[in-house]
Amino acid sequence: MILQNFYLNTIVILLASYLIGSFPSAYIAGKIKGIDDISKIGSRNVGGMNTITNVGKFAGVIVIITDIGKGALAAYLADRFSDHIFIPLLAVVFAVIGHNWMVYIGFKGGKGVSTFLGGLLYLSPISFLFLYLLFIPVALFIIKDSYLATAVGFFFFSFFLWVSKGFLHVLWFHGFGGSFWWVIFGFLVTIVYSIKCYSFIKSYYTEKRKDIHPVVKKIFKPFFKGM
Repeated sequence: MILQNFYLNTIVILLASYLIGSFPSAYIAGKIKGIDDISKIGSRNVGGMNTITNVGKFAGVIVIITDIGKGALAAYLADRFSDHIFIPLLAVVFAVIGHNWMVYIGFKGGKGVSTFLGGLLYLSPISFLFLYLLFIPVALFIIKDSYLATAVGFFFFSFFLWVSKGFLHVLWFHGFGGSFWWVIFGFLVTIVYSIKCYSFIKSYYTEKRKDIHPVVKKIFKPFFKGM
């Protein structure tokens, strides 16, 4: 622990996680390429996908890797400096909040997906495969919209992490699996993501909008033949 008082220690960890998540990698990549503010072009998302589309593939990949690293770093620091199982999970949530509302650039930001995945890769690496080989593809196939499918996938995935203790017990990293805290974690990530993407999720129902990013289509190509 950094501080002996549990509550003060937790506050320091969560504040640090928010500031780590707020590192504006996509904004910096845009600046390097001469783009004044990436949040004003394309999808207006300060993240990897918008960087790939409007800055370049190489820059986009670097941004995605950096954003994944933010989530992993927040989880690692919380795991290192706290004794409670929920603090690393909560640290990832705060890193996602930081990514979605970056203090350094006027609280603009991305959607937090890569940052969430970075935390997940540290806390439970094997579960990442289940998320992106099962839950997200199935949700995309049924819903045909990146924003809503991701929210639905995250939501149901949290229950999977909770109930899978039996057959995945030996694969959990640092003993983070099979805890009810995962359900709360999943709820919080889903809520934070849904708030950020509220306008897109709402338009799915009110305007019958369906949108799948070209990069996502390439990743899950077998699911979108003919689209």
